[in-house]
Amino acid sequence: MRHTAPTLAALLFALPALAAEPPKLTELAGVPPGLEVDGTVERVHGFTDANGENVVVFSSRDTPRKGDAKTRELFVRHFATKAGEKPKQLRLVRDRVDDCPFDLTAKFDPRALGVTDLDGDGVGELTFAYTVGCRSDVSPLSLKLLVLENGEKYILRGETRVEHAPGEKAGGAEKPDPAAKKWPAGFLDHARAVWAKIVDERF
Repeated sequence: MRHTAPTLAALLFALPALAAEPPKLTELAGVPPGLEVDGTVERVHGFTDANGENVVVFSSRDTPRKGDAKTRELFVRHFATKAGEKPKQLRLVRDRVDDCPFDLTAKFDPRALGVTDLDGDGVGELTFAYTVGCRSDVSPLSLKLLVLENGEKYILRGETRVEHAPGEKAGGAEKPDPAAKKWPAGFLDHARAVWAKIVDERF
């Protein structure tokens, strides 16, 4: 029986699909002209993908209150600009802690920040996280981890994990929004892997 050697095309077709090279995330010196910002800019990052030049602005704003109460807002604005076109805002994310008379927390976690292209479509997925809360003891904070792609938002909502005493921990649970089955393939696994790296608080 005669055997025919497979063609090069057949060999290539049999190879597993290679993961797309993710866009490179860089820190920018400031906010490019013409982009709307809120409060005090904390960090600005950029990357290039199929949407063009992307800029992500992280900022916060404190609002004076009477007495000892404090209010702080967090903002994330994601812009994309294609050659010859005006910047387009793909997403605005905002959160806040209102009238906190105790220890107020509203901060971004730089450990979560990154860009991937898990589905290989040329559009980067931006991942970031932040904690918010008002507490007077060692209790978990609200932790939110987001994955944004082309303006679509996928989020894990839950709590940080704290250790009250050796071997005694509280918090750490998370819940996906939307439901897990509505996340694109690989997105939820990625988000949970990042969550595992940042969920524990250090005192």
